[in-house]
Amino acid sequence: MARHRHGKGPNEQARRNKKVKARIIIITLVVVAVAAGFSVRAWFQRDHSLTASGTLEARNITVGSKVGGRITQVLVAEGDRVQKDQLLVTFDDAELYAALLQARGRLAQAQATLAKMERGNRPEEIAEARSQGASREHAVAEAMAAAERAKADAANAETEFRRYQRLAQEGVVSREQRDAAENRYKMAMAAANSAEHAITVARSQAQAAKAQTNLVERGFRSEDIAAARADLQRAEGELKLAEARYAEREVRSPANAIVEVLDLRPGDLLPANSPVAKLLEADQLYVIVFVPQGEIGRVKIGQTAQVIVDAFPNETFKGTVEQIRQQAEFLPRNVQTREEREHQVIGVKLRVENQGSRLRAGVNADVRFQADAGAGK
Repeated sequence: MARHRHGKGPNEQARRNKKVKARIIIITLVVVAVAAGFSVRAWFQRDHSLTASGTLEARNITVGSKVGGRITQVLVAEGDRVQKDQLLVTFDDAELYAALLQARGRLAQAQATLAKMERGNRPEEIAEARSQGASREHAVAEAMAAAERAKADAANAETEFRRYQRLAQEGVVSREQRDAAENRYKMAMAAANSAEHAITVARSQAQAAKAQTNLVERGFRSEDIAAARADLQRAEGELKLAEARYAEREVRSPANAIVEVLDLRPGDLLPANSPVAKLLEADQLYVIVFVPQGEIGRVKIGQTAQVIVDAFPNETFKGTVEQIRQQAEFLPRNVQTREEREHQVIGVKLRVENQGSRLRAGVNADVRFQADAGAGK
């Protein structure tokens, strides 16, 4: 029995050695395969990377006033960081405010006129119009009575003048008495003529009062109401225009920005539509890079990219493609051969996130587009 067990020992050991060798080979193959996979993946990623360079730029904003005028306040200076809607410069507003008050007054008047037309006249207004009409008719009667008296006085004065004229010729009365009678006659005739004119005036006023009474009793015509509505709309438009012009007395920042250029002082006169300041949107940086035409198919609107600047070599900033130009640029411009066409490039604009405002416009930047699984297919 002992010899039998001892005889099996070498064979069993050999089998064990074979199993160990097989395991070692399998493990080695797995390690090699994994390493090869990582190498292939690294090569694939390296093959699909796309890098370009450009310069960070900020969006420029030129602010000004449509009305201009004399500057009263300059509240910021070059280099200041300003917030959205922050007040930068103010203009003298005396004339603008006066125009605004006038526009408000015209609107109030137009509103009152239209309201009265649409409401109609009140009973007391109708009674007042009728009373005015009756008064004008009475004035006509009085004017006619006065004219009759003036005519009678003129006739008497003429009779007296004729008599004094005859007596003066006979030497009974003096020439002075005759002239006095003539003057009384002329004055009486002038009074009679004036009385006749007064009748004409009184009748005209009576006719106007009668027409006004009829208008008050009937109410306003539809076309008059329509005209009043048009006047109201015009007054509303004038007020909006005056308000818009009044708002131009102040120049505010339209966004968070840095004051780049501002060379004004209180008292300066600035024409209408002239620039007041130049602002840079420091938080809205962008970079334009040029991608070879053969690679442009790998770039898409909305695609993200890593942006690297020399000041922060160990950090990346997020960029997003927001524009791909439609026209290629040629380097050189006259391209004839296939080899030369390889120099065609297309501009790509990326918006760069600048959280903390650490990035500055004007610095160089490298852009590495994120690998896209579908790119290049």
